[in-house]
Amino acid sequence: MGDPKATSLLSLAPGCRFYPSEEQLLCYYLSSKNAAEAGKSGGYDLIRELDLYGHDPFDLPESACYSYGHGGRKRHWFCYTVRILKKRRAKRGYWRRKGRVRDVVGCGGTVVLGRRSSFVFYLGNSPNDAVRTDLVLHQYAQVDHVKGLKFL
Repeated sequence: MGDPKATSLLSLAPGCRFYPSEEQLLCYYLSSKNAAEAGKSGGYDLIRELDLYGHDPFDLPESACYSYGHGGRKRHWFCYTVRILKKRRAKRGYWRRKGRVRDVVGCGGTVVLGRRSSFVFYLGNSPNDAVRTDLVLHQYAQVDHVKGLKFL
């Protein structure tokens, strides 16, 4: 809790929450992060870097969590992580792609801003005995960039 950014997130006024649109995620946060990685100046960064696949989704650090709803019972995690194109394994399970990769468009549906993939978490190591959970991860990526944004 020594991080001033994390403390400021917890002290948002009632009714305020961090819940950016897909366009904001790609155009502001992810493009700023990729610009900063390239040595260019970026905007204010509320989203942390996290080795997402080094954690089970049940054990994600609170520094990446944004609570909302009555009493903060609903929670979303946002984090930057390196895109993994093959196996997405965690400690006690794995993430499996759900549906197809879809384009995220902006400017009235004429410009492709990036892509979104969805994944479901399965407990277990083998598809034969794994149990599907209700946890869904959305991965956003700009075209031709290494850093991706995860939203759980």
